[in-house]
Amino acid sequence: MMRQKRQAALRLLLVLTLLTASASCLGGSSGGRVLVIMTPWTAEAEMNAFQAVLTAFEVETGITVRASPTRALDQVLRTAVQKREAPDLAVMANPGALRSYAQQGDLVRLDRFRDEKLGRELVDLLRSDYGPPWSHAGEAVNGDPYAVMVKASVKSLIWYAPQRLGTQPPDSWAGLVGIGRSIVQRGEVPWCLALADPPNSGWPGTDWIEDILLHQSGADIYTDWVDGNLSWTSSQVGEAWQAWGQIFTAQGSIHGGPLTALLTGYGEGAYPLFTAPPGCYLEHGAPITPGPAATKPLPGNDYDFVPFPEFRTTSTPAYEVSGDLVAMFHDSPEAERFMAFLASPQAQQIWPSLQPESAFSANRAVTTRSASGHATGSVARRIDELLTSSATLCFDASDSMPSTMAAAFNHAVLDYLNDPTRLPTILAGLDKVRADAYPQPTQSSVCTS
Repeated sequence: MMRQKRQAALRLLLVLTLLTASASCLGGSSGGRVLVIMTPWTAEAEMNAFQAVLTAFEVETGITVRASPTRALDQVLRTAVQKREAPDLAVMANPGALRSYAQQGDLVRLDRFRDEKLGRELVDLLRSDYGPPWSHAGEAVNGDPYAVMVKASVKSLIWYAPQRLGTQPPDSWAGLVGIGRSIVQRGEVPWCLALADPPNSGWPGTDWIEDILLHQSGADIYTDWVDGNLSWTSSQVGEAWQAWGQIFTAQGSIHGGPLTALLTGYGEGAYPLFTAPPGCYLEHGAPITPGPAATKPLPGNDYDFVPFPEFRTTSTPAYEVSGDLVAMFHDSPEAERFMAFLASPQAQQIWPSLQPESAFSANRAVTTRSASGHATGSVARRIDELLTSSATLCFDASDSMPSTMAAAFNHAVLDYLNDPTRLPTILAGLDKVRADAYPQPTQSSVCTS
């Protein structure tokens, strides 16, 4: 019996030895350490695109990175941090959340890391190759760098189906309101709108109000508002809400009505553009999900975009942008190498190459090269050109606000669409939140200068 036990123990030792050797041959991380990164991407296309970034890093370094996806990223991450179980790295819900974690001392600063392949300090790479507002979005606590932008997007876009609309949307706000009214008058519905995204429902509506405020009042007023230095009951903010109401409070203006908009997941918002007959003709925001894969709408043919219309004549166009930030919770040589890799041109071109119409790089050099690889006039090339133009770029306002302010803004959008007559009460309530959310004056750089 003792001999059998010794033989079984030897066989187990042999198996463990072989497994360890196999893991080494397959490129396991040095010392067997596996990095864990928490992400918000649960849709197959996004998961696969980010996995391609991780795989490229693993092939180059032999360090293993495991993605841990969750739709409720902000809530799950905060719970993990409170329990002292934070992952090595995480995608931030927004720059406001980044600042909160940095102020609590939970994050690792990036200003001492180097990109060894390029021979440059990581912070220098971020500030020169990315620049504002991208580099500023990753800074917190006295302007120190804490995050790298993994991908970028433009939100100041109006989407439409060219063959169905029969014309290009106008380039003025008055014209956009007018075309919506004409569609209603012929008995059809002009706008798609979908606001549901638990636990953050409402944010697609905040994008509308942010875009309107930016184009109606300009980048300086937009920045004051983000920093808490402009009241929600100010004339500028109130006018932005009222302008949004011009479109969405009119009878018959929203596909399915307000209740459908409140209950429809934001990822399905553009689907009615492609039904027969069309359920709507126009949609606003970042690059759309064009419908179920079986329909296979073609960008530039079945759907296209125009930039957000202007309220006034301006020499420099402005666009609201957003992006996904990755930050470090635990310092290690492996995590430092991952952050340097993520900021590199090599990594920045991977995701846009897989989803060229919906994912873009905040690295201007990468985006410029990417544009040259797309057909002239294509959706992907024109968005690349917006990002690298001389336009003013302003980072998403609610994403840049303190988390409590952003959450209240999301909820206020739902309240307003449900009952537009409550707007004065809603804005007064947001000012009460503002008083607590900004304990001291703030001065940010959410817009390029």
